[in-house]
Amino acid sequence: MNVQKIESEITRTKTHLSLLEKSLEELQRNCDHHFKGDRFYEKCTKCKKVKMLYY
Repeated sequence: MNVQKIESEITRTKTHLSLLEKSLEELQRNCDHHFKGDRFYEKCTKCKKVKMLYY
């Protein structure tokens, strides 16, 4: 593999990751959360969003 192919693959992967992150944020924003957890954090059983309760 040459440098240009590697850089191209890195760019494509970053773009794909960015799209996935935006999709996840949208899904978590529109979820009707069902949180379960302990006294430190809760995690939604549907979308896996984490809510910190103790810092």
